[in-house]
Amino acid sequence: MKNLSQIKELINQLSFEEQEQLSEYLSECQNKHILDFQDIALEQVNSCPHCKSIKIIQWGNYKGTKRFMCKKCNRTFTPNTGSIFYHLKKSDEFIKYFTLMFSEDFNSLQSLSSRLCISKKTAFDWRHKILISLGSKSPNFKSITEMDGVWFLYSQKGRKGLKYSRKRGGSRRRGDNDFQAKVLITKERGGVSDMSLLKIGRLSKSDISRKLSQKFEPTSILVSDKHSSISSFAKSENIRHETFTAKNHVKDKLWHVQTVNNIASSLKTRINYWLRGVSTKYLQNYITWYAIRDKYKKSKEKVKNVITDSISNRKAWDMFTNIEKLYKDFILNHSVRTYRCPTKEQWKSQNWNLENAKLGIYL
Repeated sequence: MKNLSQIKELINQLSFEEQEQLSEYLSECQNKHILDFQDIALEQVNSCPHCKSIKIIQWGNYKGTKRFMCKKCNRTFTPNTGSIFYHLKKSDEFIKYFTLMFSEDFNSLQSLSSRLCISKKTAFDWRHKILISLGSKSPNFKSITEMDGVWFLYSQKGRKGLKYSRKRGGSRRRGDNDFQAKVLITKERGGVSDMSLLKIGRLSKSDISRKLSQKFEPTSILVSDKHSSISSFAKSENIRHETFTAKNHVKDKLWHVQTVNNIASSLKTRINYWLRGVSTKYLQNYITWYAIRDKYKKSKEKVKNVITDSISNRKAWDMFTNIEKLYKDFILNHSVRTYRCPTKEQWKSQNWNLENAKLGIYL
């Protein structure tokens, strides 16, 4: 960052003409990055995104991009089919948007839309298209692993047509109740982590098993407070489980969940205060945003790594265009809340596949 400050000082010393030349040069560099990402997409074309067959052949070009055909289902596709770049019209602005999302902290839609000269609706759609493509399965935990939950108020922020009091904010009641969305944070000390929205209401053993069953190696040690559901999960998975009384915070100076508590505090600050709360429908996406930034915080090529991860998800378009159905499935199966006032937004080439779409969210 010291070098960046020095560069900014030097730029301020340039004449107007020299700054214009520098701007053109930077624009060329950004275009080169876009071509690099297209090359990454080409490298990952090894199967049909529709039927997963590896029997594919090149089938001409489409608007300057290589096109392929599957010999099994006879459908054609490009390297962008199903990915976050599918049906994208402003690739230059999109790459800049992607860069701002992961090179800075949580940005407001107003800031992003004004800086890139795009509408708030476009900024909102791009945000969730990117985030939903980055959802992934839980990693395996091998050593001391902390586990604890964090509550977020059930919210229907942005949903139109609701007619009851406190229609979007949920309930004023505190504690463990059916108006709280439960996020489980599992963090291996010095290693991998998982942050997942599991349920609206009190957490049970089956909720934890649905997400983390068979994810703990024999060498792992699970640390938590004396939560009965976590204890039952550890016993069923035959995991060594170290517990402590929550009010004491620590046992034997080793067994604690302070790492998870720090993550929870930081996450709640960003969601509840910076963003003034988010809809439960999109809560998992915002958790993913935080998790990805934390994962690559020490990487010098953070944006390139994240875009590479995102491009590799060929179900991103299905998940993005059907997030309302994913939300409905989550409400009906993992809460006692009532699914109300569905959105009516439709998308071009919307293909609904619940099993495929579930790979990225609400597992």
